[in-house]
Amino acid sequence: MVSSNGDPMVFIPLKDAQEAQFLKDNDAILQQRRRAAANPAFNRPGVPGLLDAVLASQSTNPYVNAVLVQVASDHGAEEVAASIRRWKRLTVYTRSQMEEILVGKLIATSAKQIGMFLVILSIVSAAIVAFIIYTLTLGKIREIAVLKLIGTRNRTIAGLIMQQAIALGVIGFVVGKISATLVMAPIFPKYVLLEPLDSVKGFVAVVVICIISSIIAIRAALKVDPAEAIGG
Repeated sequence: MVSSNGDPMVFIPLKDAQEAQFLKDNDAILQQRRRAAANPAFNRPGVPGLLDAVLASQSTNPYVNAVLVQVASDHGAEEVAASIRRWKRLTVYTRSQMEEILVGKLIATSAKQIGMFLVILSIVSAAIVAFIIYTLTLGKIREIAVLKLIGTRNRTIAGLIMQQAIALGVIGFVVGKISATLVMAPIFPKYVLLEPLDSVKGFVAVVVICIISSIIAIRAALKVDPAEAIGG
């Protein structure tokens, strides 16, 4: 399984998890054993097994971070949680409360960060597409002037430039989709789930960005004087 951040997760027995979490460094264990052996209270001559028992108790940990409680069908979650809080004096979270904490704290924060990155990438992508389309349009000023000279409507010229921008965006989207599905998924350190609806939204966003980015080139093309087709 993976966590909400895409990090891989592994399930291990409780005893192994306690050992992995609370296991001390080798040097710390040796120093602790030396201190215990040098303590007369733990190393009594008349009690040969006392030191071994003390060292065994120091290397184990009976504590756990959380306990999962399964509620029977004839009991309510809030009722059981209230009983545990009252009699066991423990902090209890129901399923709905845990989901609220997970969504409201962890996932919401990550979503805001990802959203900020998407906004920045969208602005940068729009600027790059606008620069490319504008450069291509400037290289075809004479052809555009010829089109205007023979009576081509401004709507047609604007449509041609917009189609060029959309084609550029579609090519980039297809390359990115193929790379994310076939290349990035096997070797990327984190698993990223891309649902079909997300792909559709991404495609629509790419088209909208390309349309907006073509406005500068369209304005430059519409200002071309048809006389430039004859002169120069």
